[in-house]
Amino acid sequence: MSQARRSRHGFSLVELIVILALSTVVIGGLTSVLVRQQRFYRGTADLIETRSQIRQAAGIIPSDIRGVSTIGGDILEITDTSMVFWATIGQAVTCVGVPGSYSISIPPLTLSNNNTLASFTMTPTLGDTVWVYENGATEAASDDHWKAYGITGAPTISNLPCAALVNGVDLATDRYSFPLAAPLDADVETGNPVRFVRRTRYSLYQATDGGWYLGYCSPACVGAPQPIAGPFLPAGGGTSGVSFSYTDAAGAVTAVPANVAQVSVVVRGKTQGVVDMGGYKNTQVGDSLRFSVAIRNRQ
Repeated sequence: MSQARRSRHGFSLVELIVILALSTVVIGGLTSVLVRQQRFYRGTADLIETRSQIRQAAGIIPSDIRGVSTIGGDILEITDTSMVFWATIGQAVTCVGVPGSYSISIPPLTLSNNNTLASFTMTPTLGDTVWVYENGATEAASDDHWKAYGITGAPTISNLPCAALVNGVDLATDRYSFPLAAPLDADVETGNPVRFVRRTRYSLYQATDGGWYLGYCSPACVGAPQPIAGPFLPAGGGTSGVSFSYTDAAGAVTAVPANVAQVSVVVRGKTQGVVDMGGYKNTQVGDSLRFSVAIRNRQ
């Protein structure tokens, strides 16, 4: 019987208790490390996304604002959280512009020699405006001016030749013709520069999910804007998620659209969750970016 007891294999109760205790300590330590790592990566991703949205807003707004013409009345409304203006969506030269007619045509968008006489970011249509540079009645530059013509419908496509500006195989290439609300002046000639614009609004708004976003709408702005970046901080309190300020040529703050020489924008965001990394300890992290856009066409 003594020999049988000595040959029996297994763990004693004390050994099992020790093993369970050690396993609990090891598993608890590994779980703690994994939780901290998961929290770190989640906080890092949240912070990167917040900064990415701020940079996205800073990259979109200047491209539209920089080319507006204050003297031409392009800036329509300005507030501390929104701006309404005519954004350029295309440039071209006149191909066929018969004085007195209610339409204007431009050269083909694509030419065989890769030259560009017309280009669009969005095809102009009903509600947009075309600005035509008119030479005036004399040879002097003093009577040269830009004149706006409202576009009353969708463009038509024609393959009639634009012989004064293109030749060869491009004579039969399709081109656009736009219906106008008023007849062309007698000063409009073939080759005059034209600029197509569309009413555009950038604003900070609250979406149905409760978040505040930089919104874009054009041209009628009926209903909710299209979110293009965010979420950001809410409006009000001097720390709005998107804040506009306007100064004139002397650097003074102005509320008159025609006097705006520079637009300054501050974009402010905050992480959606808490961040536990680096110098941040279980807190939401905020970030901001300020940029200024000088208006080019002020005279």
